[in-house]
Amino acid sequence: MSGKSFKMRAEHKAPVIGEFLYLWAGNQVDLPRVHDSLQKRELTSKVDVYQLSTADWSSHLTRGTPPLGVTGYSCTTSHSNIYYFSGWCGHDLCYHNTLNVLNTIKMEWTSCSDAEQSLMKKGFGGMISLEFDGAEYLVIIGGKGSTPTVYYPQFQYDQLNDGRVCTNEQLLYNVSTGQFTVPSVSGQCCPPTSSFIIEKITTTGNRGVMFGGKVTVNGDETTITNSAYIFSVTHSII
Repeated sequence: MSGKSFKMRAEHKAPVIGEFLYLWAGNQVDLPRVHDSLQKRELTSKVDVYQLSTADWSSHLTRGTPPLGVTGYSCTTSHSNIYYFSGWCGHDLCYHNTLNVLNTIKMEWTSCSDAEQSLMKKGFGGMISLEFDGAEYLVIIGGKGSTPTVYYPQFQYDQLNDGRVCTNEQLLYNVSTGQFTVPSVSGQCCPPTSSFIIEKITTTGNRGVMFGGKVTVNGDETTITNSAYIFSVTHSII
């Protein structure tokens, strides 16, 4: 890689669209440990782009309002858009549950949903984009965060010793209608898990796979797993 040196960071994503890699936010040394501030907005309003064919980096100032969940967010791509869901705010036990999209052509942020109180505020989960039955859905699974206001009976919520909650809660977001739904589950569901890998299976429209991550044992979340789960999705069941 040539031409630029970047700040160290962790707990971020680097999605690829075409021949461009997009680098946004993450846990950085100069990230203000506050809920919101001008300095934090200035930091998170920038996106670094790496062109794979030329090995060149460039920095871009975005328009609109970037998300406050700046580390441990879930991320997936769809056409020229990058969707970002939830994430840790960078201070205390403050997590978010909003969905935002970055249009990489306009370099502009748009909020897809307000803070929905029935959805758990969390980070370190996973999200993929799937197309089936003539519609596009975002599939969101797992993670850990603050105590939820609603406990869905088909999912598990493990209380951690540090005050956070780890879950296997799953959500579907219909991109066309802009609506979240909480699906039913069938088969052998994953346990409450965070920090795992999730990918869609490209040979079919409605399947994905998740691997690894951290699971809970007696309120402690340092146990690392090598379990793999393949799942299929309909508009109401995972």
